[in-house]
Amino acid sequence: MIRPPVEALGDPSRVVATVLGCRPDEVAPRVVVTPFVPLSSFRRHVEDVTADLNPRFFFQGFTAVFQGEPVTVVHTGVGPSRVGDCLAALALTPARKVLFVGAVGGLADHLELGDWFLPEAVADGEGYTRYVREGFRRVVDGAHPFEVRVPGDLRRFLEDREGRVHTGRVFTVGPVSFESEENLRFLKIRGYDALEMELSAFYSACQALGLDGAALTYVSDLPLRSSLWTEKTPAEADALRTAWRAAPRLALEWLRRTGP
Repeated sequence: MIRPPVEALGDPSRVVATVLGCRPDEVAPRVVVTPFVPLSSFRRHVEDVTADLNPRFFFQGFTAVFQGEPVTVVHTGVGPSRVGDCLAALALTPARKVLFVGAVGGLADHLELGDWFLPEAVADGEGYTRYVREGFRRVVDGAHPFEVRVPGDLRRFLEDREGRVHTGRVFTVGPVSFESEENLRFLKIRGYDALEMELSAFYSACQALGLDGAALTYVSDLPLRSSLWTEKTPAEADALRTAWRAAPRLALEWLRRTGP
């Protein structure tokens, strides 16, 4: 495991100010990172915002108080490199525990829209160029899944509140444009339960940087049954809306219960 040489980029205070738009000490020990959930969905649950993370480029976010404890929320944007670079900057701050909040496309037959999914192994399928030059199947077969820890208290926390919670193997895919039915069925045959676009980078960065990482995701689509492009039934739309609305508060509540 090779640690990103983030300390060699320059003065840590300047790096954090440029990337996160704040002083290092304005980042809390507990952090939520999300590629797409709006900051406003988290902000409505907090009591007091103590710092706005608003650099000209890079990553937007805020630090606030939730149930008496500080927490930082960062919107990374979609894609593995953005998540990895965000975590590298967070490693220069007091951040110690990081929770990823996002979504997966469910491949396994038992998954339904709006279910919670906690990865127990992830595989690196990052990189658009690899798919164009090598082909989908070669990228998949060249990926090396690695196990990640599923916090037992996170699973119990979700089961106590929301019911349908699953664990499984997830493939971090590069381009959406290669998610044809044929390719998705190949992923399923290779034993993957879900796919998404950031988690291999998230867990690799956490391990390399010494951050305590966990992921809370929900099933946003079933690409072999009900893809992103398919109009949803009222019941499906309701399941997705429920998970979308619940995820920010559940993330903040679970982080609040854990130590930094």
